[in-house]
Amino acid sequence: MRRPPLPAGPGVPGLVSVVLANWNGAAHASACLAALRAQTHLAVEILVVDNGSTDGSGAWWARQGGVRCLRNRTNSGFARAVNQGIAKSRGEFVCLCNVDAELDPPFLAWAVARLRARPQAGSVTGRIRRPAPPGAPAVLDTCGHGITRCGWAYNLGAGEPDDGRRPVAAEVFGVSAAAAVYRRAMLQDAQVGGEVLCAAFFAYLEDVDLDWRARWRGWEAWYEPRATAVHHRGGSGGWRSVAIERRVLANRLLLLVRNADGAAVLGRDLPAICAFTALRWAAGARRPAVWLAVGLLLRHLPAAVVARRRIRARRVVPAAQVDRWLEPTPWRRWLRPGGARRR
Repeated sequence: MRRPPLPAGPGVPGLVSVVLANWNGAAHASACLAALRAQTHLAVEILVVDNGSTDGSGAWWARQGGVRCLRNRTNSGFARAVNQGIAKSRGEFVCLCNVDAELDPPFLAWAVARLRARPQAGSVTGRIRRPAPPGAPAVLDTCGHGITRCGWAYNLGAGEPDDGRRPVAAEVFGVSAAAAVYRRAMLQDAQVGGEVLCAAFFAYLEDVDLDWRARWRGWEAWYEPRATAVHHRGGSGGWRSVAIERRVLANRLLLLVRNADGAAVLGRDLPAICAFTALRWAAGARRPAVWLAVGLLLRHLPAAVVARRRIRARRVVPAAQVDRWLEPTPWRRWLRPGGARRR
C-alpha cells in the first residue's frame, strides 16, 4: 500500500515534534519521557507510535499527559512506525528518539540552534554516550555516521572514551536516528514514494538510507557536541539473533542498490563491496541468516531498483560531492578478530 506523503508546509515555527517508535520498551519509557519533559527548548510535542507491544508499554504511553499515542496491532517495523508519527507531526523540526535514549536537557535547544545557523543543514546529531557502570569511564555511542566505499556505515566515535575528544561541531555524512533532529523541509524534500524512511528496511540502516538520499539532494548533516544524550541500546541491536542478522545483511545491499553511484561502483568499488559482503556472509554461514537474507533481498530488490531510478532522477549535486564522504575500506583494522563487528 502506498503511504501518504509527509504533509506539505514548513510546520509550526520553532516547534520540535519528537517521534518515538515503541515496541516493548517498558524498561526505558519513564526515563525517556522524563528527559523529554526536562528539555530547555519549550516548544515540544511528543508522538509515540506503539508497534503492538505486549509488555504494557503501549498502554502506559497512552495514559501520559501531553503525549499523542498511535497504536498498531502488530510490529510494523521501526521505519513504518516513524513514518506514521512524522505524518501526524506539526513541527518545523522533527526529533527521532529511541525509547532507550535519554536526551540531556539542552539537547533539543542546541540541535535547533545548529539547524538555524546552517540553512542547508537537514539534520543534526549530538554527542551520544553509552551508560557507564558506577566507577567505569563513560564511552561514546555515536557522534554521527561515517560510511565506507564498500557500503559499511558506522557510528563515528563508537567505543571511544568520553573524555572531551571531538569537542568541535563538524559536518558528518549523516546522523543516527537513535537521537537526532531533522529539518522538516529536508524530510519533505528527501522522501521517495511517499516515505521518509524506507519501510522495506523494517529496522536497521533506514537512517543511513535517509542520510544518503539527503546528500543527493544537497543537504548537510552536522554533529553538535553541546547536544548530549545517553543511549542504552536496550538489547535490540547488533548480531544477537538470526532475525536481526538477516535484516542487517539484506539491508546493507538494499542501501547500495538504492543510493550508490553506479559509475563509482563499477569503476572502483565493486571488488570491495563483493569482498566485504562475502566476508560478512561467510561469518554467518553456519546459521540460516545468510539464506534468509538472500530471500529478503530478492523480495525487496524490484522496489529498490524503482526507488533507485527515482533517487537518481532527483539528484541535484554532482557525484563527486557525495563521493567525498565515502571512506576507503579499512581492511587491516576490520580483519582483526571482531574488528568490523565492533563498529
